[in-house]
Amino acid sequence: MLAFANTPGLGFLIFALAFVALLTLVVRLAKLHVRADIHRTRALGLTTIFVGVVLVAWWFVTRGDPSERMVQSLILPSPMEVLKSFVPLHTEQGLVRSAFYSWLRVTTGFSLAALVALPLGVYMATFPPIAAFFRPLSLAGAYVPIVVFIPLSMTWFGTGEAQKIGFLFIGCFVALLPLVIKDIADVPAAFLDVAVTKGASQWQLVRHVLFPVAQANIWDHLRGVYGVGWGWIIMAEIVVLPEYGLGGLIGVSERRSHTESIYAVIIVIVLIAVACDQLWRLGGELLFPYRRNE
Repeated sequence: MLAFANTPGLGFLIFALAFVALLTLVVRLAKLHVRADIHRTRALGLTTIFVGVVLVAWWFVTRGDPSERMVQSLILPSPMEVLKSFVPLHTEQGLVRSAFYSWLRVTTGFSLAALVALPLGVYMATFPPIAAFFRPLSLAGAYVPIVVFIPLSMTWFGTGEAQKIGFLFIGCFVALLPLVIKDIADVPAAFLDVAVTKGASQWQLVRHVLFPVAQANIWDHLRGVYGVGWGWIIMAEIVVLPEYGLGGLIGVSERRSHTESIYAVIIVIVLIAVACDQLWRLGGELLFPYRRNE
């Protein structure tokens, strides 16, 4: 029992319980309503408050001289130190080019995965023989950790660009396939029955009923998998350390103990991910305007 009390797990447990208790107290005291609508301005304001609280807390624990801080700079540098690190990252290590290369790898690997996973998922959810034939592939993807494909992709494709794109293809394909299958399988049978009574062929059921009904949900899952792909490419780049790539910058900064540069790259990753996610959201609103009122 004493040994467990000295382990980090106890600290995490206390933090988790305290966080849940505090959050529950806020919900009760604020008398929040279940699934109540919230104005967009108010939602943006609450998000801004959260970011402001984080920044103030960050400044508070890192203020003053490095030797007198509450948290050592090697663990958490100050906001100003992180801002200053953007200059050498850009001028000496090609920050913009690295961001572009990472974006290109994510987009290429994701696009190739979607090109295969979309039709395969539709056919597996529609035709039982196709589902039975490819079931081992979907099961393996569901239970094999994605991280094991990093050394495998290095063996299959080497350590160049093909390895990173191949790894992204595998990761996005494995994540996207079961989501597409579920979206197609969730289409109510009543839609098919109506189409059959109108004389629709088997191919017309797929092309004009199943996929159109499910495409909005599929779009949302494409958006989510693309976002997850950013985490995977950073993980792969940290292992392989390419000449250009945000993951490579993190790996190099970690080896040089430049913690402030790591935080700066993380900020860049978050900004790119948010920008891409908003583009996906706008695309969904343009393609499926009827969902705005849902």
